[in-house]
Amino acid sequence: MISTLVALPYEIARLPLALVDGALADRLPDTSTTRVTLDRALGSADKLAGRLTSNRAIAQRGADRLDRLDKRVTAARLDEDAAAKREQADEVFRAGRRQAAEKRSTAQERIASAPEKAEAVEVRAKQEAKLRARSTASARKKSADERAVQVVESAEQQQQRKEAAAAARKKAAQRKAKAKADEARETARDAAEARADADRLDELVETKKQDRRQD
Repeated sequence: MISTLVALPYEIARLPLALVDGALADRLPDTSTTRVTLDRALGSADKLAGRLTSNRAIAQRGADRLDRLDKRVTAARLDEDAAAKREQADEVFRAGRRQAAEKRSTAQERIASAPEKAEAVEVRAKQEAKLRARSTASARKKSADERAVQVVESAEQQQQRKEAAAAARKKAAQRKAKAKADEARETARDAAEARADADRLDELVETKKQDRRQD
């Protein structure tokens, strides 16, 4: 009875807050900042007033309010965490679906473009084969030309050697013939001189014979 009388002024002072709390209860969510602030203020005030006035009912009312508030806040936080996790899971799921769709699209594009790519690869392979064939043919032609040049040069060198040998033999024969001709002319000249000498001797002998006949 005494604690009730002592707590009466507090109850009167608390009445405006209680009216506001009752008015906001149906308008604001339990976890709104205004409701949480008001509940925490009323619960803390009730606990303090109950202890000061030794009124267990008021103190318990405040403790119950704070306990309910903590549970609501914890439940709301857990709900938010769960919602965030669900959102994250949904985002992962959506990302997975997008990736799967992109992979399917890429696979379909690859399948669709496979014939074109195969044709392009075949064309490129043919072009490379033609280039290699041309390069090989060019290398072989160059090697054959070099060998032909070497053969021609060798033949020309042999021909030149043959011609030089023939020219040398011709010159030698010409020198030999000239020497023989010179020797023949010298022999003929000597023979002519000998005949001339013999003729002169014969004339001289004949002249002496005639001179003796005349004597």
